[in-house]
Amino acid sequence: MKKMVKSFVFVVVACALMATNALAFTVVEGGDITEINAPHEWAKAEIELAREAGLLTEHTDNYFKEDITRFQFAELAVNLAEKATGKEITAAPVDIFTDCTETAVLKAYAAGIVNGVGDGAFAPDQTTNREQIAAMLYRAVQYIEQNGGKGLDVKSTDISKYTDNAQVSSWAKDAVGVLAANGVMKGTSETMLSPQASCTVEQSVLLVYRLYVLTK
Repeated sequence: MKKMVKSFVFVVVACALMATNALAFTVVEGGDITEINAPHEWAKAEIELAREAGLLTEHTDNYFKEDITRFQFAELAVNLAEKATGKEITAAPVDIFTDCTETAVLKAYAAGIVNGVGDGAFAPDQTTNREQIAAMLYRAVQYIEQNGGKGLDVKSTDISKYTDNAQVSSWAKDAVGVLAANGVMKGTSETMLSPQASCTVEQSVLLVYRLYVLTK
């Protein structure tokens, strides 16, 4: 009986240690062992530059491989706009949205960077895609230009060279075109924009950093 109890205790302790280690240290992703929530190797250099420039925010300096939410991106965009203009954005009233009172979202709305999703909602936890992010970034650029900051040099909106250009929504074509022409939003390949594809935190940080460099 004592042996059975000892064996049971050993199994429980071993399982607990395995769970702790899995959460605290590493996971296997794409064949490589990486730290949980750390950016991919291809993104690390630009993310460090973004951190040095103060572009990472409270809710985007972690979980880099996860799809970014509307709230997280609003926070990134507002931080970018304030740094590029040197001016703090005055937040909209707290009752603008029924489901979100986050200051970053209210600032983004006041600056014309974000809109609601209808019925008075913002859907802060909803993830967003590449064309939606392009539209928010483009509005951030417009805000920066209107408030004394530097805009983008290339104004071309032509996306005809991309074979999936018809998949870009009409309301996002100008935004996607201008960001692509300026090398901010690069295609997922030489000929593909993938406008409906999801966007991770690390990809979003890279977009914000590239735009920041151009608007300095």
